[in-house]
Amino acid sequence: MKKISKLLVVILFPVMYFSSCESLLEVDSDRLVFEKNHGMDAANDTLYSMFGVFSQLQKLADSYIVLGELRGDLMDVSETSNRFLKEVNTFDFSTENPYSSNIRDYYAVINNCNYIIQNIDTSVVNKAEKVMYKVYAASKAIRAWTYMQMMLNFGEVTYYEKPLLTLEDAFENHTVYKSMNELAPVLIQDLLPWKDTPRPQFGNLSAYNSRNSFFPVRFLLGDLYLWNGQYEHAANEYRDLMFYDRVMLNNQFRSYYQVVNNAFSGGAVVNWVNVFNFSSSEHLTKLVASNEYGRYFTLDSLMLQRQLIPSDLSIGNWQTQVYVETAKLDTLGDLRRIGSVARQSLPASPQVDNYVIYKYTEMNSDDYDTRQIVLYRAATLYLRYAEAVNRLGKPRLAFAVLKNGLKAATINSPFIVPLSERDSILPNYMNFADARFENNIGVRGRSLGYPERDTTYFAIPRSITSQDEMMNFVEDKIIEEAALELAFEGNRFHDLMRVAIRRNDNSYLADRVAAKHTHNKEAIRSKLLDRKNWYLKK
Repeated sequence: MKKISKLLVVILFPVMYFSSCESLLEVDSDRLVFEKNHGMDAANDTLYSMFGVFSQLQKLADSYIVLGELRGDLMDVSETSNRFLKEVNTFDFSTENPYSSNIRDYYAVINNCNYIIQNIDTSVVNKAEKVMYKVYAASKAIRAWTYMQMMLNFGEVTYYEKPLLTLEDAFENHTVYKSMNELAPVLIQDLLPWKDTPRPQFGNLSAYNSRNSFFPVRFLLGDLYLWNGQYEHAANEYRDLMFYDRVMLNNQFRSYYQVVNNAFSGGAVVNWVNVFNFSSSEHLTKLVASNEYGRYFTLDSLMLQRQLIPSDLSIGNWQTQVYVETAKLDTLGDLRRIGSVARQSLPASPQVDNYVIYKYTEMNSDDYDTRQIVLYRAATLYLRYAEAVNRLGKPRLAFAVLKNGLKAATINSPFIVPLSERDSILPNYMNFADARFENNIGVRGRSLGYPERDTTYFAIPRSITSQDEMMNFVEDKIIEEAALELAFEGNRFHDLMRVAIRRNDNSYLADRVAAKHTHNKEAIRSKLLDRKNWYLKK
């Protein structure tokens, strides 16, 4: 049974693989299934075809993290790092760099999805349910996510809606988009009809819920709206995903320092590391692979070998946070550091501790054969919601996501969300009256005590009076919180990119990334002030 479960998890049935126009012409190739040879009118057809999509998605996992984090300010390289990682770190890519020259892997995913979308029989009914609709919608969501990643990394996308089955197909029926502002509306219109369609469920495979292989359409819509500056639409999609999928941010993963007689006792209970358990309820979407079947994610090895290391900035972020127990009892230290990184003693110098990124070791299954990359999780959703409502002109509501938690008591308190941020009729994206939200806490409440009691360290300064200044201050705090909560998970560079584009201020990204480069800071800053250097060259 274990063997069968892992076989399904690792997805050994690639339907097609787009590597070159020539390979598309090989009818019997194991890289491609032609329309005339294969139909998709039975459950097994769609099951195996979707497994083929996952098989190709796995190939994007390592580059998703490396490109999303090493180009940012939280992850760094060491003297022992391989040359390709050092190239990513300095934005100086050779043509053979596997992290920047793998655009065909993105198109392999897209071509698989296009094949399913074009050929699936959505009229099939089982027990009064059109069972193929879920797979159809899921394929569109995976395709949209892949196109979005391509645009964020390469700055340009050649958009295909149909599978490439002949040489001529590669040169016909496509559109080139050169910015997210061009691409996002296309993807939004394609996804909107499917946002209420449940994700497919192939059952629990060992400790893995197969539903988590799929992307919630509402999350993708929220992200696309966020990039495109349609903040009310983004906030609505994020809120509705919280509501309909019951995505909560409660005490389940709260870490805390132990207190005895109104004093810190020196001990800590670190529940936050359970966020990364293989079957954690925190996960919304992830990629899973198994070494047993030749599917490798190398991230944990690269990190334990110190080829990828936490930057000094990332360590300082956690160490300088103020943990607040009461208004009169606080201490330094964010407990999210524990589990994100770990100390490793060097054999030659046992007195010297070196931090390693430990988050991906935590993500391994108990037997270490199966590994996972988490793409979307609950905290990501709440932080993106905060970003959207802040840009809607509700910075105190956004700040409350970090400090107080999204629940009726927060929304209804004029001391937290002032009347100036409440409309005469409460909009949908501010509706957290349902009891399911009652135990929500602020994102910081997971590891920094009781931030809602903090009136000194984590508060909007009274000196800030203008709306624009307040929104920028809160936006900075959201991005800082994301660095503490989501470090090394693949989001950082694009988070910085999004805010820099929104503010039309390239220095927002350039200054933060350059800060980790102690030896060539000005050269990196100068390079990143030119926006074209944010993107990979195809």
